[in-house]
Amino acid sequence: MPIEQAIDHANRLILGVGSGELTLADLATFTRDIVRAELLHYSKLIDVANCTPGFTKEELAAFGQVLQEIRTETLRGPLAVVADPNRGEFARIFTGFNIDGRPAKVFRSIHEARRWLKEQTAKDNAWRPARRR
Repeated sequence: MPIEQAIDHANRLILGVGSGELTLADLATFTRDIVRAELLHYSKLIDVANCTPGFTKEELAAFGQVLQEIRTETLRGPLAVVADPNRGEFARIFTGFNIDGRPAKVFRSIHEARRWLKEQTAKDNAWRPARRR
């Protein structure tokens, strides 16, 4: 099932919500859309709590390697994944999913994920100079 997307430009946040069986093709399409929109620097929150995995941890790691090979001058924003705590195997698939040192973490609730993303954004903005017009 594709990942439904919503983009919040004011908060530089991309929200993805999956349902049913989540495949690597779904993740690839989600990623491709972000790259094409030139929004890699936005924070990403992906809610997969209502999904079942259509891939293994090894397949996700291989997918992550492909993503790392995408060269870009743009910093990648943090990634928060919300997974059902009662299905620990799915959450563990995403644990440690890392691309180019970008912060990534798995959460039990969307509220925890949003809070963490705000903290990451605050840290990022602390060292990044303000844009001049």
